[in-house]
Amino acid sequence: MANTNPIIIVHGIQGSWLKDEYPVDYQKEILWTGVLRKKFAALHLHDMDSSVDADDTRLVNPHQAVPLIYESLVDEIREEVEGDHPYVYVFTYDWRKDNRIAAALLDQFVQRVLHIAGVHEQKRKPRRPKPKKVSLVGHSMGGLVIKWYATKILNVAVARKTIDKIITIATPYRGSLKAVEAILPGARNLFGVETSKSMRHASRTMPGIYQLLPSWPKAVVDAKSGRELKIFSPDTWQKSLVSSLKAKYRPDFFKRMLTDAKAFTTSMKQPWPEELRRKVYTAYGVNTPTWWQVPVDTTKGNLFMFNEARTGGKLGSDTEGDGTVPVTSSVCSEIGKKNRLQDLTLRFRDILAGHHANMPNHRVVQDWLLGKLGLNEHHASSFESPS
Repeated sequence: MANTNPIIIVHGIQGSWLKDEYPVDYQKEILWTGVLRKKFAALHLHDMDSSVDADDTRLVNPHQAVPLIYESLVDEIREEVEGDHPYVYVFTYDWRKDNRIAAALLDQFVQRVLHIAGVHEQKRKPRRPKPKKVSLVGHSMGGLVIKWYATKILNVAVARKTIDKIITIATPYRGSLKAVEAILPGARNLFGVETSKSMRHASRTMPGIYQLLPSWPKAVVDAKSGRELKIFSPDTWQKSLVSSLKAKYRPDFFKRMLTDAKAFTTSMKQPWPEELRRKVYTAYGVNTPTWWQVPVDTTKGNLFMFNEARTGGKLGSDTEGDGTVPVTSSVCSEIGKKNRLQDLTLRFRDILAGHHANMPNHRVVQDWLLGKLGLNEHHASSFESPS
């Protein structure tokens, strides 16, 4: 009997176009496409409630997934399931906002997709059981959305009945130092090549950025002593930034954002529940220089010294990661090596957003994913991680 479980792809940060629906003709107000249009000045969130746009004449919503990153992956999956079912969807969400909001919306989307598939299957083949499970594929931050949905919104019993498989690609379970850079001078690999003031200012209002702050040991250290600094404490951050945010927003704004992000990241770095581990598959990138530690000059107003950020270290060679997420963040040790893929493909590394963003386009990742979804027998037993 054919497997008619719907498949849902959840994109990463910056992975959906953002549009302003306040104008009647919103097509004139596409604010973010990930490539050609990036109107950061229009993307600020409200300092009192980050689920609301800062500008009261805007109603910003996700429009579609960025085709450059996700079209190839979606097409590959749809070609494999053709003839069995057409239920392959992309869940788009507002990546600026709290990932917990996105996870709650994913819950609704899953129920909607199961209903849609059930209606169509009942007409196509009345005797065939209605689909009761979905498979979830998350890229980058999309994996965090999936994990919150599967472990916090659903209890274990419901998750086992609702989810067939979970596949995450380049997911920063313990964050990325690029998120720190985005809030300070601006991250070239996180938002493309911009280092504009508008990008930095917009990033500082986005919970989605804060929820990617690094939570592994000694990600941020005192440049002189090597002592670990607490990234979720305002005292660690550049003093000019802290004073600027206090002047621009409420005095407790920055502390509140950091405290909330710490609660989220603490949950994300916890192991997957034992009852779900066999359902979880992870792919991660290597062989690309990736920051795992940045020193801070505490004698100069807590200046973050990104020009001296360290790559490599105890985890392996000095090119350990995908350019954005180090292995220490993307690998879940509780997930057995048969459920992991160490991506060695570098041909997309220098295209636009880099190796991390382009991993869904890698042939080796796509083949591995199709095998783990049970859609291609040729790939089903291939690609075992050596680590």
